[in-house]
Amino acid sequence: MRYARQKKYIEANEIDRNYPVGIKSPKFITGFALRTLFIINPKSGAPKFVSRLQNLILSYFGTDDQEVSIIKSHNPAHVREIAHREANEGAFMVVAVGGDGTVNMTAQGLIGTDTILGVIPTGSGNGFARNVGIPLQLEKALKLLKEPDIATIDVGSVDDRIFLVTCGIGWEAVIASVFEGSKVRGIFPYATAALSTFLQYEPQQVEIYAEPGGWHFSGRPMMLSVANMRELGVNVTISPEARTDDGLLDICMIPRQDLLGVLKYTPEMFRQRTDTIPGYVRRLASELVIHRQIAGNIHLDGYPVSSGEEITIKVIPAALKIICRKEKLS
Repeated sequence: MRYARQKKYIEANEIDRNYPVGIKSPKFITGFALRTLFIINPKSGAPKFVSRLQNLILSYFGTDDQEVSIIKSHNPAHVREIAHREANEGAFMVVAVGGDGTVNMTAQGLIGTDTILGVIPTGSGNGFARNVGIPLQLEKALKLLKEPDIATIDVGSVDDRIFLVTCGIGWEAVIASVFEGSKVRGIFPYATAALSTFLQYEPQQVEIYAEPGGWHFSGRPMMLSVANMRELGVNVTISPEARTDDGLLDICMIPRQDLLGVLKYTPEMFRQRTDTIPGYVRRLASELVIHRQIAGNIHLDGYPVSSGEEITIKVIPAALKIICRKEKLS
């Protein structure tokens, strides 16, 4: 009965801080220091799921020592704006509820602050969550937020944008663009996007210059990813040895394969043995410049964005505090 009364109070006291409509715990008005904000991507589930999620959040976090707000975002840029504002106002934690795109935008608002990024993964790939040990089950993810490990990780940057997991420039960027236009999410639509683009994809000639060491590469890789973490998502590994705390990014390349080669070696990416694929290249870099023949989309954490013929990528060391399982990062 107590929780039923609390829920009624919440629904009758919607927040208004220049944000979209949201709800907050009754404890929010008491002024305790530990303030936590949940940003929900409303496209992350059906209305009944979102309603259940809100109730679960409040049952876990509506306590005497925490201020809790729940907000539904309007669009990706709005997610970043909300997170940035909360960090400036001293929030303890901002939790992204959605897929890797929502996580990326939330992180953009928190870079260089003391506010911690939490995640409840509800996307299709959930690459960030898988890499840092966040459970994909809703209640287990909420429990981790209550009993977390906290780590500080590096972040990759491309111009004024960031990536937490990977930046893709090759075939994987084409797949991401096609997949983004699909109304159905999950591994099977992603596989369909991969197959539908494979026969038409022709790798571009690229020149890569990387530091430290003045390393240079010239060639036509089929896959060209710059990784901050090991997995792309759905357990597909691009850099088995990648670390998030070494101040370096992993340049990873796989040469052109015929269809038989793709079918033969793709399972190795699921087994965390990508480095056994013939011709696989991995190089560590703090900064790199990629020159390519034709401008077009790249992907940042699976989200396609347009980019030019010259792409400059840098690492931002120790830029973001996150909730995780530390053994997963080691």
